Amino acid sequence: MADYRSATGEQRNFALEDGTQLMLNTASAVNLRFDASERRILLVAGEIMVTTGHGSGLPSDSRPLLVETAEGSIRSLGTRFTVRQRAESTHVAVLESAVEISSRNAPGSKRVLHAGEQTQFSRETVEAPASTDEQANAWTRGQLVADDQRLDDFVAELDRYRSGVLRVDPRIAGLRLSGVFPLADTDRILDTLARVLPEGTGRVNPAGLAFY
Repeated sequence: MADYRSATGEQRNFALEDGTQLMLNTASAVNLRFDASERRILLVAGEIMVTTGHGSGLPSDSRPLLVETAEGSIRSLGTRFTVRQRAESTHVAVLESAVEISSRNAPGSKRVLHAGEQTQFSRETVEAPASTDEQANAWTRGQLVADDQRLDDFVAELDRYRSGVLRVDPRIAGLRLSGVFPLADTDRILDTLARVLPEGTGRVNPAGLAFY
C-alpha cells in the first residue's frame, strides 16, 4: 500500500512533482510526505537512489528534502545518493555533492557525507565514512558486482532479486569470487556460477547451491 513500490527483481524509476528523480531497487517501498515546509521521503523497505531536481528545468524548490528510515534521516544538500534499509541499520552512499545524516536517538549528532563516501548508521551513532566502492552502487546500473567476495555473501545479495530461496552448501560458502553480473537475468548468473566454480568442492548440485 506504499505510494511507490517495486516487486522482487524489479527496478523502477519515478519523477516526483518537484523534479526529484527516484529509483527503487528490488522489493522496495516508499511513502511521500510533502507539505509547505519540507519534502520527506519515507523509506519503508529496500533501497533507493535519489537525484534532486536541480538542473531539471523546473523552478527551484527551497523546501528541505529528507529521506527518513527506521534509524534516522538523511538531508539532501543538492545531490545524488543511495539509501538502503538494512535489518538494524541504514546504509548511505553519496554519488554527487553531499548529505547530512542524523541518528534518530541522537539528533544533535550530525555527520556530513560527501561525494565518493559511504557509511551506515544506527539509531544511536553514525559510523565514520569510507570510500564508496563498485559493489555499493552497481545496482543503479543494473549490475551485481563481486570483488573477492565470499560465495555465501554474494548469494545473499543475489537472493534479493529472485523469488523463492537461494542457499549455499556450507562446505563451499567460503569460496571467493570476483566479477560483474547482469541483474536482468539472474538465471544466467546461477548458470555462470555452476560453470566457474572449481572442481572438487564437494558440491551438492552442479553449482553448490540449493535453490527452489
